[in-house]
Amino acid sequence: MADKEKYMIKVEGKLVEVTPEVYYTYFRMERQERGQEEKKAYNKVMSYDALDDEEKKAIDNIPDVAITSMDEIVIANDMKNRLHRALDMLPKGERELLQAIYFQGKTEEKYGNEVGISQKGISYQCRKALSNLRTIYKALGGF
Repeated sequence: MADKEKYMIKVEGKLVEVTPEVYYTYFRMERQERGQEEKKAYNKVMSYDALDDEEKKAIDNIPDVAITSMDEIVIANDMKNRLHRALDMLPKGERELLQAIYFQGKTEEKYGNEVGISQKGISYQCRKALSNLRTIYKALGGF
């Protein structure tokens, strides 16, 4: 009777006998990795880390697409300042409601439970507060 074929792979520099399934899976994965590396080399793919130098990281050289021009930055800051001034001019209850819903991320239901008002009541008060905020914001030169 012929001896069975032994399946060996290298693990930490030593040959280890494994089952045929492990052997074929190991070499299939190894070939897939080599294929990926060959694709990267062929397409000249590199990581941003490869572009780093002692002074700067390469990622810092990528422009922020959210900021397009100085004019837009100034306009956005002006609008934000007007909005905060308008919020400060609201009655305390309306200001607290809007801050809880829009700045603290609370749901109408959760805020309603905290102050003892139904979600429907909070929804009505929120619409009223937003309407008042819009009026004040327009008076400050917004829209």
